[in-house]
Amino acid sequence: MSTKLLPLLIGMGLPLVAQSEQTVQDPGQATSGDLDLEDLSLEELMDVPIEVGSRQTQSLGKTAASVFVLNEPEIRRSGMRSVPELLRLVPGLVMAQDVPGAYGFSSRLGEYGFAGMLVLIDGQRLYTTLLRREYWQAVDLPVEIIERIEVIRGPGGSRWGDKASQGVINIVTKKAGDRTQGLRVTGWLGSEERLGGSFRYGQKLGDQTAMYLYGKKATRDGGFPDVSGDRWDNSSLGGRVDTTLSDGTTWSVDGLYHDSFIGDSYESFMGYSSLNMIKAGHIKSKVHIDHGPNQFTEWRFGANLYDQDIKDDFNATPQQHLRYREDLFDTMLMHSWSPAPSHQFTVGAVLRTLNVEYYLAIASFGREYNETRGDLFVSWDWDISEQLRLTLGGNLGYQDGDTTTGVDTQPDIRLAYQPRDDTTIWSAISANKEPDSKFRDSGLLVRRQASNLTAFEVGLRRRFGESFLIQADAYYYLVRDQENGQVTEPNSGATLFLTDGKTDAFGGEIHASWKPTPQTKLTAFAAQTEADSSNIDASQYFLIEDEVPRFRGGLTAGFEPFPRLELDATLLYTQQWSNIPSWWRLDLRVAWRATDNTSIELVGQNLTDPQHQEYFYDEQIQRGGYVMVTHQF
Repeated sequence: MSTKLLPLLIGMGLPLVAQSEQTVQDPGQATSGDLDLEDLSLEELMDVPIEVGSRQTQSLGKTAASVFVLNEPEIRRSGMRSVPELLRLVPGLVMAQDVPGAYGFSSRLGEYGFAGMLVLIDGQRLYTTLLRREYWQAVDLPVEIIERIEVIRGPGGSRWGDKASQGVINIVTKKAGDRTQGLRVTGWLGSEERLGGSFRYGQKLGDQTAMYLYGKKATRDGGFPDVSGDRWDNSSLGGRVDTTLSDGTTWSVDGLYHDSFIGDSYESFMGYSSLNMIKAGHIKSKVHIDHGPNQFTEWRFGANLYDQDIKDDFNATPQQHLRYREDLFDTMLMHSWSPAPSHQFTVGAVLRTLNVEYYLAIASFGREYNETRGDLFVSWDWDISEQLRLTLGGNLGYQDGDTTTGVDTQPDIRLAYQPRDDTTIWSAISANKEPDSKFRDSGLLVRRQASNLTAFEVGLRRRFGESFLIQADAYYYLVRDQENGQVTEPNSGATLFLTDGKTDAFGGEIHASWKPTPQTKLTAFAAQTEADSSNIDASQYFLIEDEVPRFRGGLTAGFEPFPRLELDATLLYTQQWSNIPSWWRLDLRVAWRATDNTSIELVGQNLTDPQHQEYFYDEQIQRGGYVMVTHQF
């Protein structure tokens, strides 16, 4: 987090329509962690189970939501070395780098009002995005341990609660097992990705238990302008254990510790620099109990700690010193059962506590923020026929915090229709509202009503044989109760907020995959967002139409001319938005498997121009390249 962000300091039911069965897929069945995704056909890839939609594994190809999965081969062949960079490949997302490790990111509505998205690791909430941005510096996982990244573009609050109005990102790590055995070491050297390395070591601890450890250390350039001390260094160490406790009962636990340094200097403010030290970590645990077909119980617990120390200097004179600490604890209990044929019920409860402390040392000003939140979620899946499934779901939350309070409801209704095995047509209506804000002004407790979102979505997923797959999604959003002014209460002098602003937004995404030959794969995507705000003064407030690029697109191509040689290209485009010019990005990758256990890669990134701006500040993304060697012992 840069000091430029200091002014900001103040859970969707996815129905499964089975081809020939009437019940939700048993979550105890094999997941994609047991599959070799490299060898799967388009048809098999669409049957890979995902968790992001309904808190239980369901088939991607049959879901009634705008879901995209970035799988392991696509991650490996992209040449991108961090999670936020990989998210650039997801249609409909807006990823814009500020300083290294800090990104503005969102889905269809940009960052205004419904900023950011809920980020999960293996289905469990990470940090709180109290600043409406994710702490990507503390989620700098080695890409080699990531199985896939599941993304919902659109409201996900009916299952995941608050901070999911724009969507949900679930980073799924690899299970400990046969595919993570032994020692794997990777090292790279380059211009922007200056120097780095990672390892993963796994082994079995008996017939029912396996584990692996992993670590990463990297130094990255700070981008343009080239200023001495402008860089991002990070070190991380983590691990995972998976075990079978008894027949039908599994337990997994994972943890991560992260230490990061960001040196941030600015050409536009000569002599100014910011030193940013971050220490963070998490531990997460899950117990899953299968009681029989379509019946299971699951319990989860997570603890996240985040500590940030920012020192700002001007001409070697201290200007500001911020200490920021965040502790997040959450637990979830869920049960799913089938009381009658063609019916599946899932209910669950979540409890979360958040404590935030920040202290401005030079100003001798400190503040503490505390928040407790509880959520109840429920879904009912009804197979009306073999081709048609209806899902009703919702989340009821109550939040009690220093600056937020109240009850919020996030219901949805979803319909999936599969007229044939290779076609799914879906539609959804959902409502999303987060807790209201509150603060003290002139001795009074002032409440500001939160904006609410009503979303209408439709989509089509169609596979043509084994060579072509297309997904198309469209949406219409109604955003209401936006802040559009302030008045002063005559008796007390307190500030009261007007919330009569509204925005209508619509758009969609289209994604296509084509495998003309077994050695060739092409993918392309396009995303469009249109918005029209009314009853809001553009000179006083940002408008949604100014906060999101109208058009984004991308193209990837992979080719294997020989069995041990891979050639890959990625082309990305973002149209001009706000005062940020349009930009193109071209990445190229050549990988050669020198032996069965050793590979060498050469990657060029941002090759279209020396540098380009992506976010509101002066820092820019630079052209770069690196060479990487990986060896499996």
